[in-house]
Amino acid sequence: MPRGGKRQGTPGRGYSNRTDLTSDPNMGVNSAATGGMVAPAAEPSPMEQAIPATPQIGADEVPNLTDPTARPAEPVTAGLSVGPGPGPEAVGPMPPSPSDPVRQAVQALMLIAPNPDLTRIMNRLDYEGR
Repeated sequence: MPRGGKRQGTPGRGYSNRTDLTSDPNMGVNSAATGGMVAPAAEPSPMEQAIPATPQIGADEVPNLTDPTARPAEPVTAGLSVGPGPGPEAVGPMPPSPSDPVRQAVQALMLIAPNPDLTRIMNRLDYEGR
């Protein structure tokens, strides 16, 4: 006996307990249940066609903590304000983020009335990466 218990009804005939299947008079003709035509595969949308497939990364390509370092001459604390190696000044300013609302407000003020104080604020925001 198939899984799910005994089946009620037969292919090609309407089911009394299913109103959605009784509207098609050719219900059993050329269906997958009767061994007829197979339903066509859905076409990908133009948006799906435009998106290139993302490359898959293998487990061997991901760095591991036990792997040897790629920079053996550089201390681990390079870029930090403590320990050996260059400090945070070696890293340099972060690239500006255009979505920061403070940066957007200061840029709008600079367009309306540029002055040295706003220039200093923009320089500080650039240094903070905002």
